[in-house]
Formats: sequence, C-alpha cells, structure tokens
Amino acid sequence: MNGRKRAAIKASTSIIPAVNQESPILPCRILLLPRRTIYEILARLPIKTLFQCRSVCKRFLFFISDPEFAKLQLSKSQVCILIKTQPLQNASKRLQLAHVESSGSNFQVSKLNFTPKSNLPTIDISHMNACNGLLCLVGSEKDYNFYVCNPILGEFITIQPPYKDIQRGSFWGLGYSTMMDQYKVLQSYYPVVESNNRYVTAEIYTIGTGSWRSIGNAPIDTVAMPFNAFLNDTLHWFPCTPNGSEFIHTFDFYSEKFGTLPPPDHFREDDKKFTNYSRIGVLGGCLFMIYFTNSTRFDIWVMKEYGVKETWTKQFVVENLYPKQGSWDFYEPMVVLNNGEILMLYNNDAVVCYNQKRKNLRGTKFFRTRSQFDATAYTPSLVSLNNVAKGEQISRMQVTKDYDKLCTDEFQDCVDCGVQLVNPICSFPPFAVPYGAVNYHPDMYGRNPENRCAACADRRAPAKSFLSLWNM
Repeated sequence: MNGRKRAAIKASTSIIPAVNQESPILPCRILLLPRRTIYEILARLPIKTLFQCRSVCKRFLFFISDPEFAKLQLSKSQVCILIKTQPLQNASKRLQLAHVESSGSNFQVSKLNFTPKSNLPTIDISHMNACNGLLCLVGSEKDYNFYVCNPILGEFITIQPPYKDIQRGSFWGLGYSTMMDQYKVLQSYYPVVESNNRYVTAEIYTIGTGSWRSIGNAPIDTVAMPFNAFLNDTLHWFPCTPNGSEFIHTFDFYSEKFGTLPPPDHFREDDKKFTNYSRIGVLGGCLFMIYFTNSTRFDIWVMKEYGVKETWTKQFVVENLYPKQGSWDFYEPMVVLNNGEILMLYNNDAVVCYNQKRKNLRGTKFFRTRSQFDATAYTPSLVSLNNVAKGEQISRMQVTKDYDKLCTDEFQDCVDCGVQLVNPICSFPPFAVPYGAVNYHPDMYGRNPENRCAACADRRAPAKSFLSLWNM
C-alpha cells in the first residue's frame, strides 16, 4: 500500500464518530414557553394548519385536545364559507369549507372537504345552518331528523323531530344562548288546519334535555336564512312575502321569543317590494342590510349599536354590478377581507369580490360547481359535543376513533430540557376523547420533577471534590 492510500484511509477513519456516541437531543423551544402563551399562538392558526400541528408531537396533540384551548380557539376562529350544492351532485358527496385571506390583489384559500365517512352523519340533507362552532343539518323528506355536529371532530347527535306525520314549517335554526350556555334547535310546524286558515306553531329543543317544548305561534311567512344570520343570541331574517316586509324579523334564543328590528329611517313604504331582493346578515360583528337604489347599485347599511335604530349607517356603496342574468340579480355580502374587499354570493352560483377603491366586481374560482349552491357561515371549532351536549347520545365517525388509537401512547418529558423520555410513566388524553368523563387538572401537563434525561441528570450530579477523587 503506497503512502497516498494510507493517508486517505487515515483521513477517512478519523472523521468516523464513535459507535455509541449519541447526538444531543435539543428540546423544542416553543415547549419551554408558558402554556397560555403556547395556546395563544396555536389559537391563531387556520384550522387546517392546526390539524397538521396535531402530528408534530404528542405535547401539541395534548394542547390542542384541551377544552380550555378549544374555547380560546373558538373565540379567535375566523368565519369560513361552507357550501352545499343544490341538488347535491352525485359525483361530489361532500360539503366544502373555505377559509379566504387576501394577499394584496391575490387570495389565499385553504379548503377542507367534509364527507360522510370522516365528518358528517349524513349527506342526504335539505338545509343547514351553523352557530358558535357547531353545524345543524336537516334531513331530507325521507329523513326528518336533525343532526347537530362538529364536523372538525367528527362528532354528532341525532335529534328526533317532535312530529313525524305533520308538515314542517319553513322556519328553523340552530342557536346559542350565552347567558344560559345552551345550544337550542328551533322548528316550526303546521299542526292544525282550521277552515282555510293554517297557523304555525314553534317547538324548541334545548340540547342536553332530550325533549321538545312548545313556545307558541311562529311567523307564517316563508323564511330563507341569510349566509350569516346569528348575532347577540338572535337569528335575523327578511320574510319572503309577495308584498315585502317593513321589519327585520328576529328570534331570541335566550328569551325564546320572536320579534322585530326597525330598518333605517329612509326605508319607505314603496321600498317594501324590494325586500325580496334585499339581504340581511352580519359583517364584522354588526348587523347589516342591503338597500337597492336601482338595478345597478345597492347600499350596505350597518347597525353600529345593536337594536338602536338611530345607529344605522351607510357603510358601503356597491356600484357597477354585473349585467342582469334575469329580472333581478341577487347579491349577498359574506366576508370583508383584511384589505377591505367584500366577498359576495352572486345568484347562488358564484362568489364575487368587490373592490371599494376601484368600485368594480371581479370573479373568483373558490368553488367550481356545475349547479347552484347554498352558502353558510361556519366558524371551525374544536369544542367537543361531550362538553356542550351532556346527556345526549353522542356518536363519532369511525375515522376519528381510529385516529385516537394512534394517540394513546404514554409519554413524559424531561423536567429540565423538555426532551421526551424513553420510558414513559404517565398518560395524557388523546385527541377528541369524551371530555365530559374526564376531570382535567390545570397543571396536568406539568412535568414530574423526578424525571430527567440522562444528559440533564449528569449535569445536575454534584461535582466530586479533590479529596474524594484522591481517595478513589
């Protein structure tokens, strides 16, 4: 062997690490932050990104599964657009959820698909609405059941209707009472026919009680729920009547009473005929209504202080509308983006964007469907039905059950550096476990002060004195 080969072999062997030498495992720095700070960071992530964070580590999985975090996340979650084609296309048995953000003149769209196998109890539905993180689905004519579900967690409850052989009224909806901390389902019925006059009664179901209650008569008018109808524990709508309506109709889920709200002062008697083309809803936490001045322009009025007629303010003027497809076009504002542009539902078959500075409309391609679709405002949440529907029979999709089986391994972290120990000694709840049966200690995720990795244990070992070394 010549000198060059011996030198090359010597150089290559000199950089080979020892077989038993382990590289130090550094802890994830974010785990060293206070728990509340970690929650605040995670709660601001879009729901799709939050789903991906569940797979980062088991500590993240535990954080995201904590009921305390679920409440915080719901308070910061942004309104998304949930659509259902009508009729539901056979090739697309799903609901589509889109979270839209603006980036200059472009859009950033994050989508999720809700399917019967993973998220929904059924896809054979006639109507849907959402409130405070939960989704309510109304079965078709063959299935009169109500389904209240959290499609994010794959949880749902089935509510039997109070009457099966009596025609349902057009008014229904899921709501929430903040004062009572209760979710409720409202439904109207035609129980009796007297002469030629039919009257409508209303029944309400408080989730967790297991029974319906009659609350008297309900409006007879046909009701079409807006994209976002829920504000201040109350549903809002314009009745769809031939002569129009002078008032905004409401239902308060706390008092369980129907009522009205006054429109802006300029709303004249002649304007009643346009209420069938007007829209009402919620934008930026305030009630709004559309007022058409002519077929090419409408104003968006906002009630700055809820219930106070004098606070109606003309907030937006939308001009240069699309050419009419029929006798009259329908526009319904859905979301105001952070750059000031307004996303609007157009004739139930497209989503358009209005730029206030340029005063023009432009099309979007968020949803590519071959038919019209219904759109509902949905705020994704991680709130488990086991916390808000105690006493109900709660079902879960099989996919979430299978996922939990992967998340039941026990783990414990080093008290000093945070690295996961090889031999776990304690267990933490998996994602989407029935929280109603678990009592969580506020410091449950804290570390056992006796558990340290080998490296930290060596560093903390007391240094031997010179005399002790001398006597060895």
